[in-house]
Formats: sequence, C-alpha cells, structure tokens
Amino acid sequence: MKHTTWILLLLFAVTLSGCRGYRTEKEPIHLNPNFDWQAKVKAQSAPRPVPEGTVAWGNGPISDGNTTRADYLKEDSAYYAGKLDNGSFIPNAPIHVTPEVMKRGQERFNIYCAACHDRVGTGKSQVVARGFLPPPNLSDPRLIAESDGYIFDVASNGIRNMPGYRRQINEADRWAIVVYVRAIQKSRSAQYSELPDSVKAKLQ
Repeated sequence: MKHTTWILLLLFAVTLSGCRGYRTEKEPIHLNPNFDWQAKVKAQSAPRPVPEGTVAWGNGPISDGNTTRADYLKEDSAYYAGKLDNGSFIPNAPIHVTPEVMKRGQERFNIYCAACHDRVGTGKSQVVARGFLPPPNLSDPRLIAESDGYIFDVASNGIRNMPGYRRQINEADRWAIVVYVRAIQKSRSAQYSELPDSVKAKLQ
C-alpha cells in the first residue's frame, strides 16, 4: 500500500511539473512538424480580381465541344424543367418533332423505360412479372390528359417508386421520350385512315 501511495504522489508531482503557472510566448514543441513551416499559399487566399459583369459558367467540367453557356445556366424553364416561370407545366413539348427525334425517343425509351413500362407502354414487363410494382399504363386516359411538361417532370425527377433520370438522360433525349410516349398513346386509339401510306402498305 505504501508503494502505491508513493507512486501516485510521484506521478502527481511529475504532472504538476509539466504545467506552467504563467503565460508564455514560446511555441509548443512539435514532435511531428510535417509541413507546418513550409512556404505555401492557402487556397483562395489571394484570388485574382473578377472582371465586372462576369457570369458563372457552371459547377462542372465541360463534357464536350458542343456545350454552350445556356446548357449550364438553364434559364429557359420551359425547356429545362418543363414548366413556365410561374411553376405550371407547359402543355406541349418545346421542340420541333421530326422523324429523327421520334426515332431517338423510341431508342431512349427502349433503353431506359421499357424495362418497367414494356415497349408499348402497358406496364406488363418482365420486371413486373418478377414482382416489381407495376407502373401505370401510359395510354391510361389520365396520363393522356396530362401535359407534356408533366411527363417531362416525371421522367426527370421520378414519382412514387419510379426514380428520376435527369442525371442519366439529357434534356433533349427526355423531350424525345415525351413525344415518343405521345406517339405510343396515339397508336392505341389511331384509326386506319390516320396511318401514313407507308404503314398502310405494311398492313395490307
């Protein structure tokens, strides 16, 4: 017991001897100085002056030579969000629909959408057959009545158990998918007389 007491007193004395009872301007001892005293300039410590009227170019790297300032600023709410400035959805896709756009929409739809919606939009895909929650039939009257902006918003941000695809599919391809969905809807109720001659020839 006496040895334990002396040991504790000795440790207490050593501890007290390491404490300074006064303020000092001396630097603490650095056992591992690393780069503490290396000459360096801290990030953003001396930025160059920004020219007047400069507009931010965006937060990410330029991915290709066709990227424009509009692609980064995305000020056109109708094109980039499918909405008017007041937040309501635009009624029609803000693009010029051509056979090339429709073909692109079909291609992107088959890649990203058909896994759940199937290629004709009924929602009876193999994924659903294996237990996944079925998506709505794209030719349901409720969806036919929805605006193009609404469909674009769902494709971009998702809804319920459907994920958004704004990071995988660019705006141009999302609009191409929207107009292709409209073509699918139209095909479910189209009359023979409305078909192009090239399609009529294949059916005869």
